[in-house]
Amino acid sequence: MVGMKDDKFNAQKHRAMQKFEFALSKDEVDKDIVGFLKKFNEKKFYYTSSSCAGRIILLHDLGSKKYSYFAARWHRKVKIDEVLDSVEKFCDGKEAGKGILWFKQEPIIMHIVAYDLEHAKNILEIAIKHGLKHSGIMALSEQRYIIEINGNERMSVPLVSNNKLLIENENLSQYLSSIVDIANKNFEKNEHRRERFLDDLNKI
Repeated sequence: MVGMKDDKFNAQKHRAMQKFEFALSKDEVDKDIVGFLKKFNEKKFYYTSSSCAGRIILLHDLGSKKYSYFAARWHRKVKIDEVLDSVEKFCDGKEAGKGILWFKQEPIIMHIVAYDLEHAKNILEIAIKHGLKHSGIMALSEQRYIIEINGNERMSVPLVSNNKLLIENENLSQYLSSIVDIANKNFEKNEHRRERFLDDLNKI
């Protein structure tokens, strides 16, 4: 039974690593965590799935994940001018008349597959230690335990709804300056928490 479990886990890991290498070739993996992911995926009892180090985005929400898209995306702190420019470009576009434009700051989200429940618990304990309290284990089967690591620092603010700015145009720059400042401070907190967490993961 152990041999069969090993074979299945290793086959799943091999497929996941093929997808990872493909994503790397397309430059679709966050540069801030590429080095960690490469090293961590060498571990025998773990491998990673979709992961994001943290980001600030303008999301055009069209009511379903399938049709929604990023109007702008940054994996770093942002400047008020670039956010303002992106919002104005969005408002000038033909898609602005539909759905909602959200300004969002999102923390680290990482998915790690563990060999068994005990190995999954090891990851979760490290996450909790570093205050990543929204993390948890999803047991999809006895052969597949996925730990979702979810950061704490986040914000989500609607800016445009059905082509109408939700803040008066003359106040837009000042308003964006305030929320960008909050987002950047959250982003810094996420970076510090993420680096401490990843350092401990590398030690297991």
